[in-house]
Amino acid sequence: MQPADAPQRPRVGRRRSWLIPSLVGGYLAVVTLFMVFVLHISVSPERFLLLMLIAALVLGRARLFLADWIPFLVLFLSYEYLRGLGGKLGMPIHDVTSLERLISFGQVPTLLLQQAFYQPGHFHQSHVSWYDIAATMFYFLHFAFPLGLGYLFWVVDRRTFLRFSRALIAMSFAAFVFYLLLPVAPPWKVLPSVVKIIDHTLPSFTDIPGIPVPATVYHWLTPNQYAAMPSLHAAYPLLGTLFALRLWGRRAWPALAYTACVWLSIVYLGEHYVVDIIGGVIFVLAVFFGEDWFTRFWAQRRSDRAEAKLATSARSSS
Repeated sequence: MQPADAPQRPRVGRRRSWLIPSLVGGYLAVVTLFMVFVLHISVSPERFLLLMLIAALVLGRARLFLADWIPFLVLFLSYEYLRGLGGKLGMPIHDVTSLERLISFGQVPTLLLQQAFYQPGHFHQSHVSWYDIAATMFYFLHFAFPLGLGYLFWVVDRRTFLRFSRALIAMSFAAFVFYLLLPVAPPWKVLPSVVKIIDHTLPSFTDIPGIPVPATVYHWLTPNQYAAMPSLHAAYPLLGTLFALRLWGRRAWPALAYTACVWLSIVYLGEHYVVDIIGGVIFVLAVFFGEDWFTRFWAQRRSDRAEAKLATSARSSS
């Protein structure tokens, strides 16, 4: 008998079961790349929601999509709004460079990577290296990857999506409390020799070029420059990967490679220390296994209530 919290796998042939998710994933990937490289606009949560809604309309699941995703997006944007408060409440800003050197044998990996690969003085997009652009893309897909992966979960197995979204929101708000009480500066803020590379690669990929005001709700939100630890840039793809491995097994291994590319990129770009990534991993493991425990606990509680109700009904009818 299948456990109550087991993924609800569709009972169809293997090829057919992967046809719709493959088409949906390809659609989201192509449109996302078109927005970034051709239109030069960022993939904000609201824009991604519209892309997913179009696919849901085609699949005939628009009403269920709105019921599942609107609350999730509202909570997600609420976290983003609150995140901007970090570092503004008078709490001391922490510099974890010494801790970074402690775990990295006296070195700072960001400095090593930039000294080896970054070419200073090339400040125009046409002069930067291809890997500068690639690293920036991994950084800017911070929302697109977890939302896109969550959408594939929703298409294939709604229960996995609900569990993933619950874990993502819980982790985000837990990180917000950490940012509020213990703001941490990123490498480019505290180390003069670290270059903020994204200022020289894709500085216009934050909104619609030529429009002086933000075009989405997300772009009205104030960013937090002291939300370095834990790194949610590192945590989001890892959390999605763990849920993908649980649902798809070895077929989810490319998500592991993507996660590794994100981790390498955020360190090279000077946005995060390695210790920030470690903090993100700790948060992921805590929320992943914590959500697992909560799901089993809640299923057992509902089962106990159902059994008690049946026992009560049996006694009353006898």
